[in-house]
Amino acid sequence: MLALFLGAIEQTVVATALPAIVGDLQRFDLMGWAVSAYLLASAAATPVIGKLGDLHGRRIMLLVCMGGFLLGSVLCALATSMPMLVAARALQGVGGAGLIIVAQAAVAEIAGPRDRSRFAGYFAIVWAVAGLIGPLLGGALTDWLGWRAIFWINLPIGLLALAIAWPGMRAFVAAGHSGRIDYLSTLLFALATTAFLFALTWGGVRYAWTSPQVLGLFAFAAVVGFAFALRQTRVADPVLPPTFLRHAVIGPALLVGLLTYGFYIAVAVLMPAYYQIGLGLSASHAGLLLIPALVGGAISALLGGRHAARSGDFKGPVLLGFPIAIAALFAMGLFAEQLTPLSASLLLGAVGFGIGPSTAIINVVAQNAAPARQLGSVTGAMAFVRTLGTAVVATAGSALILLRLAEAGIGTAQDGSGARSLSELAAHALSPAARELFRAAFGGLFHAAAAGLLLAAIVFMSIRARHLRVSTGRELTSTAGA
Repeated sequence: MLALFLGAIEQTVVATALPAIVGDLQRFDLMGWAVSAYLLASAAATPVIGKLGDLHGRRIMLLVCMGGFLLGSVLCALATSMPMLVAARALQGVGGAGLIIVAQAAVAEIAGPRDRSRFAGYFAIVWAVAGLIGPLLGGALTDWLGWRAIFWINLPIGLLALAIAWPGMRAFVAAGHSGRIDYLSTLLFALATTAFLFALTWGGVRYAWTSPQVLGLFAFAAVVGFAFALRQTRVADPVLPPTFLRHAVIGPALLVGLLTYGFYIAVAVLMPAYYQIGLGLSASHAGLLLIPALVGGAISALLGGRHAARSGDFKGPVLLGFPIAIAALFAMGLFAEQLTPLSASLLLGAVGFGIGPSTAIINVVAQNAAPARQLGSVTGAMAFVRTLGTAVVATAGSALILLRLAEAGIGTAQDGSGARSLSELAAHALSPAARELFRAAFGGLFHAAAAGLLLAAIVFMSIRARHLRVSTGRELTSTAGA
C-alpha cells in the first residue's frame, strides 16, 4: 500500500510546485509537459510492466520500478533546465506506473475474484489520501524548503516502502510463463500520443489549426497510430491484445475505464485553475475545495467495493453512481458563470461520490474475466487506457479553454499575458469581466465530461455479466469473448 501511495501522490504533489519550478528553470512553454511527460510515460509503460510482471514475477518488478522511480526523483531534484526536468519526469512516470501496477496485480494474484473489489475500495482510499495530502505537501515543502524538496522526500519514503514490501513478496516470483515484450509497439504508441498532444496544445494558441505544424502533427499521429493498431493484430504478444478488445467483458470495461478516468480526472485536474483564475482564490484554498470530491469518491468506492465483494453484484453501485455524477456535471456546466466556491465544491463532491464505485469496480470486472496468467496484462491494459484517457482529455480540455479565452482576447498578447497554459494564466491578474469569461469557458468542459460519463454508463450497461464469479476467467484466445 505504501508503494501504491508513493506512485499515486507523485501525480498530485507536483501541481502546486509548478509555478516555482518554472520560475526557477524558466521555459514557461514546457510547464504543461512536466505533467504530461509523467502521464505519457506511465501510459506507455503500464502494459509492458504488467506483462513483465507476468513473465518474471511481481517481486523483481517492484525492485526495478522503485529503482526507476527513485532515480527519476533524484534527477528531477538535480534538474538545471526544464528539458532535463521533463525527461526526468518521464522516467519517474515509468517507475510510478510500475509501483501502481505491481501493487494492483499482486493483490489480484492472491485475492479471490470477489475479494478484489474489497481491496479496490482500499486502493480508492489510498488514492483519496494521496489526493488530499499531495497538493498540501507540495505547497508546504515548496514554501519551506524549495521545490526540489518535493523530489528528495521520495527517497526515504521509497526505501521504507521497499523495505516493508520486499520480505512479504517472496511468493511473487517468476511464474515461468513464456512470452515476448513488444517494445516497438510501445515506441509507436509514445510517438503517436506525443504528436497528438502537441497538436492539441499548440492548435489555436501557438499556431493556427490549419497551419502546417499542427496539421503535420495530426497527420503524423494518425499514421503512427494506425501502424500501432496494425501491429497489435500481427504480433504474438501485443501491448494491447485485440482479444481483450473483442472480449464481451474486458473490452467494454477498458472503454469505461478510459472514459470514466479520462473525463473525471481531467475535470479534477483543471478545477484548481477554475478556483484560482475564475474565482480569484489562493492555491491552498483551491486545494481545500477539492476535499469533498476526494472524500466522497473514497467513501462511495469503499461502499461499492464492499457491496460487490459481499453480494457479487458489481453493476448496482456503478449504475446508481453514474446518474449522480452526470447530473452534477450538467449543473456545473449550466451554471459555470454563477458558481460560488461552496457550490462548485459541493457539486464536484457529488461528481466524486457518483464516480467512486466505478473507479473501484471496473478494474476488478476486467480482472475477473481474465485467467490468472494474464492478470498482469489485463491490469496493465486497464492502467494504460486510464492514463491515456487522462492525458488526452486533460490536455484537450486545457487547450479548449485556452482557445475559448483566446477568441475573447484573454491569455494572448492582446491582454498582455501571452499565456500558453492555464498555469501561466494564473500568474496574471484578470478583470472581473475576464474572470467571468474564464468561468464560462469551463461550461463546455463540464458538459463534455457529462456526455463522456453518459457514454461510459451506456457502455457499462452493455457488459453481459452482472455478478462477479468466484473463480477466475478462462484463457483468452483469438476468439474468446467474441
